[in-house]
Amino acid sequence: MDSFLSIFKIIIEGKSSKRFLFASILSFGFSIAVILSTIGLMDGFEQTLRESLKKSNSDFVVTARSGFFLEEEVKKLNKGFLIASVLQTEAFAVGNNRNKGILVKGVRSINFNQATNLNIEFNDGEIVIGKELAKYFDLKVGDFLTVAISTNRKRDQGTALLKKLLISNIIEHGIYEKDMRVIYIEKEKLSNILGYKPNTANRLLVKMPSDQERNFVEQELKNNLGDEFSVVPFWNEYRTLIDAVEVEKNSITSILQIIVIVAVFNVLAFVIFIFEKKSQDFFLLRAMGLSLKQLNQFWIKLMALIWLCSSLVALFMTGLFNFALSDLNLLNIPGEIYVLTKLTLVLDKYDYMLVLFISLLWIMMIGMLLLWRMKQKSLLSGLRQEFR
Repeated sequence: MDSFLSIFKIIIEGKSSKRFLFASILSFGFSIAVILSTIGLMDGFEQTLRESLKKSNSDFVVTARSGFFLEEEVKKLNKGFLIASVLQTEAFAVGNNRNKGILVKGVRSINFNQATNLNIEFNDGEIVIGKELAKYFDLKVGDFLTVAISTNRKRDQGTALLKKLLISNIIEHGIYEKDMRVIYIEKEKLSNILGYKPNTANRLLVKMPSDQERNFVEQELKNNLGDEFSVVPFWNEYRTLIDAVEVEKNSITSILQIIVIVAVFNVLAFVIFIFEKKSQDFFLLRAMGLSLKQLNQFWIKLMALIWLCSSLVALFMTGLFNFALSDLNLLNIPGEIYVLTKLTLVLDKYDYMLVLFISLLWIMMIGMLLLWRMKQKSLLSGLRQEFR
């Protein structure tokens, strides 16, 4: 350790050496931070999307292949599962000289709240709407929203039935489309408006027991319900997007290795600069008894030190970016395009290990290159370089 510190003091002697070392560490740390932030954004997008979908879709969504079904047909699923039947239909919201296509969901608030992580509370004739829809129509709790809806009643067919409904609450799903287009109403009220039987539904939300494995539960549901029903996980409606994000994460991470390589060249430039500038000192130390093995160990330790300092810089920059992204609302993305309106970084220990290990490999390659170059030069030629 004493020999390392002694040699290290020699190589950083002078302002130019210190500045070059600092710039190399900073650039290498920045490149690592870019990759970590990219992976964190992709994972954060996927995790936030999944959490938001589960918040409103529970664990599994069951639909009948024929469209509608009666709740009695799925009574056999009651064992161990929390179930919420949903009757949903398309409609138009009208107001303030605007209109918007919406999805009206008839639910029973107690069952629905147990099966999902939403808090739906209303009385008969009241509705709950998403926050983006409230912004679009400039509405607040206590206002009325007019809904144009088609019914199954013979006397109303061919016309739209206008219903003026009181807003009891405004909720946030976390997904732009749902916050903009979904409203909730008491299931029996919607059944009456549409002219359906009270126990009619076209969607079933199933929350599985926490101690069971997802694939096992999904297969059990399919076996119990038979071919007449379709069972899909809660993220199925955005499955394509989630798969695309995963592919893009791997592709972008590979491409961004170019940034790491550029930063590695900066470290290589520093090493070459030190080797050329302090070459006489190194060979003089060797002439005074420093073995080639000790010199090799010094360079490896120096590369490891640069990597360690760069990693700490990268962790600091990543944390700073996450703070700016989450707490300062630095980046508000258009939800109508990217589904979510807010992002955060999500990184686990495996992400850190992978990125930092790859960066360590890159920088150790430099150390090996330098050691090979030093071995090509004889002690006598190194000492003579001082007098050229």
